Amino acid sequence: MALRGGKVDFLVLGGGVGGLSAVFYLQRLLAAAETGNSKDTQENPTSKKKIALLEATSHLGGWLNTTRTNEGSIHEAGPRSMRPQGIVGKNSLNLASTLGLTDEVVSVLHSHPAAQRRFVYTRGKLHQLPSSLGTLLRRQQPFSRPLAFDLAREMLVKRSKVEDETMYEFGLRRFGKGITENLLDPFCRGIFAGKLSELSVRSCFPPLFNFERNYSSVILGGLLGRASTDPTVGASDLVQRAKMEKWSVWSLKDGLQRLTDRLYEVVSEQGAEVYTQTPCTKIEFIPDPNATHQKIARVHTSDAVWETDRLICALPAKNLVEVLPVDLDPLSDHLQDVNSATVAVINLEYEGSHLPTEGFGYLVPSHERSNVLGVIFDSCAFPQHDRPGPKTTRITCMMGGAWFRELFGDPDKVDPEWLASVAMETLKSQIGLIAKPTYCKVNLSQDCIPNYRVNHHRLLDNMTSYIEDQNLPLTLIGASYKGVSVNDVIYNSRLAAQRLVPNGHLIV
Repeated sequence: MALRGGKVDFLVLGGGVGGLSAVFYLQRLLAAAETGNSKDTQENPTSKKKIALLEATSHLGGWLNTTRTNEGSIHEAGPRSMRPQGIVGKNSLNLASTLGLTDEVVSVLHSHPAAQRRFVYTRGKLHQLPSSLGTLLRRQQPFSRPLAFDLAREMLVKRSKVEDETMYEFGLRRFGKGITENLLDPFCRGIFAGKLSELSVRSCFPPLFNFERNYSSVILGGLLGRASTDPTVGASDLVQRAKMEKWSVWSLKDGLQRLTDRLYEVVSEQGAEVYTQTPCTKIEFIPDPNATHQKIARVHTSDAVWETDRLICALPAKNLVEVLPVDLDPLSDHLQDVNSATVAVINLEYEGSHLPTEGFGYLVPSHERSNVLGVIFDSCAFPQHDRPGPKTTRITCMMGGAWFRELFGDPDKVDPEWLASVAMETLKSQIGLIAKPTYCKVNLSQDCIPNYRVNHHRLLDNMTSYIEDQNLPLTLIGASYKGVSVNDVIYNSRLAAQRLVPNGHLIV
């Protein structure tokens, strides 16, 4: 589609899963609001409102980035699976169903080794993490005693009165050193690629924070707490199937990027204008000539100018800073405080069977001297993504994170071939993998995972207050703010769309 600029009702910056989801939900809400919330408009969402999306690169999908080799194997440079649990999990399943992807879903059941067998690498070998009540009652390396003792003790620990604290402080206080350093630490490295001593418990793991606040115990909160509800999130056939079959995680036959590819197809079919290779160079907020005390957003690209009553920004926080006007420095200062980790993702494929054991993979605690954060046994979790023909083994190494610069130096100058050699040497020393890969791809994802630090919630409050005080037609969405998972990003885009079109009703 040729670039033309001009006036649109909604302008979205960023073509990742957050931006595309926002367009999807806006289309359905607007169509419903304009035609009386009938169910038919949800199935055929047409609206008189104009929606445009601008993406700086040639790639739609953001960190969802799937590669299919010439031989037919599938490799993920970013997220590779999604959890079906909770409101956010149900919402994503509903989205997949609405997009017509039901028959393309591949799932991992709770009974599968990839769900039951997860490991940490410490003291020179792999240690399986407890996965049942029985394993909690007996001592397992690397823990010095049965975890049941520490979990029982947790229920007696007094509730903290602090507003927020690091995950390390929280874990040490409630569970002790063993669980904190050998369980919570690698868990945080796997999700955030971040440091336990910096990550906020309140913002990174809201359920843990709320369990303690409401029940004085994480364990009791998990046992007695009621699951959050959202009456606008229904239960598609896919949700029912995931519950009945007891899914642990799910993906798609052609990889997770298929989700954003399909989002693009659907929103384009319904009239949204989507432009790639169209970076925003400057944003201005100017008085609305048609409404007193109101503002409109003016967005500049290299060869066009856009104006909108509502700008929805799905850019990473620090990318947004680069295009905001100087007179919004207070907002820029808050955005600059959102830190992110850089991760090198090395996809490897080998002829034959080379996994040391069946399972999801392993994580490495930060107290171990290791260049690798964790290793995923892709062929175990999703054998559907293996190439046809003779058996091969797909493995993914994740490296760097919050430790990237001290391990590998400047991300802009690091040699990808060196990163690959480090990954292969680490696999050799940790799990004895000496074979040479037939496929190797290095993906260096700079600032890809936001690391919410202590009092991140205050940062968000300050941003919201400033935007409201300045009467800016600006909505912030994406992983920089309220959840880094694909599920979180999709759901928060939905909530943002619902706030922008409060008289629309979603049946999705």
